[in-house]
Amino acid sequence: MSKTIFYEQHLDNNAKMVDFAGWDMPINYPLGIIKESNIVRNSSGFFDVSHMGRVEIRGNGAESFIDKILPIDINSLKIGSAKYTLLINEKKEILDDLIIYRFTDYFLLIINASNTVEDINWMQSVKGKEVEINNITSETGMLAIQGPDVIKIFNSILNNAIEDLGRYKFKNILIENNDIFVARTGYTGEDGVEIIFKSEFGYKIWELLINNGVTPCGLGARDLLRIEAGLHLYGHEITKKSNPIDIGLKRLLESESSKYINNDYIHSENIKKGLFSMIGLVVTDRGIPREENEIYYKDSVIGKVTSGTHSSTLRRSIAIGIVKKDFNIINNTVRIKVRDKFLNATITKLPFYKRSKK
Repeated sequence: MSKTIFYEQHLDNNAKMVDFAGWDMPINYPLGIIKESNIVRNSSGFFDVSHMGRVEIRGNGAESFIDKILPIDINSLKIGSAKYTLLINEKKEILDDLIIYRFTDYFLLIINASNTVEDINWMQSVKGKEVEINNITSETGMLAIQGPDVIKIFNSILNNAIEDLGRYKFKNILIENNDIFVARTGYTGEDGVEIIFKSEFGYKIWELLINNGVTPCGLGARDLLRIEAGLHLYGHEITKKSNPIDIGLKRLLESESSKYINNDYIHSENIKKGLFSMIGLVVTDRGIPREENEIYYKDSVIGKVTSGTHSSTLRRSIAIGIVKKDFNIINNTVRIKVRDKFLNATITKLPFYKRSKK
């Protein structure tokens, strides 16, 4: 099983470790998932996300290659900016959801740990001679620092170095003469940053965060927070066979370029028709829905749960589901089959939680 550069820190802090996509990762620390998620919602916490793939696209053909493989408007992706997007192969299969960052002369892709090998293999199979694909995952570390106090804390540490950093923007800064990539992105519904650095500097970064009152949190809290924020997880809300419009990601199909490998597909009438809709579900009975639980309207199955949890913010159980689109009616009551009983739930608009913007 693979280990991140922070493995020893996780053990030293008594984390409960689990197998996540072949990586030995912390699900939670002694505080527990609920307290960790509350810390992120109310102050600041950080997550080891070094297991996620970090891939550079370089070379003279890099821009044309990105135009070919991603459904983004390449001209709207400015230097120092990022976009959330999808990687879809020529079979119309969604291989991954990812974030792309544009540097002056290359691009950085942050991809899911479970998909890294398949993603890179596919990209290698369709690239030209002028494109270089570098997997820098093993030589770098990555942390997600999230919460309403994060920007203030970083600016106090770094003499206001990220004071002007906007959402989905990034810059490189120096910490103790080490080059650190800082992006104002995240996966919790809160403000914050994600940072990348050389592996050998990881210990100092960890200590810097701890010494400034930022709490280490596990992947359990991260998953709870992303469900509250209505964010997709590959393998749950997104699968290879998903229609991007059915799962609420129509906004990502920006490309008008004839070079894009799936240009005809994303503009076809077939994709626009769709059969399903993503919904939020607030459970009104006691119990927690889980992935694959069937959703009923009266006596008919209309869909299934893709993610479920007990929300510490809402203080009730919630779920994300996919249902036949004609049944996506806000405030309608449905039933979720959990083992041998049914839980009543109300259909609601996603997300469940939105942070207050100052």
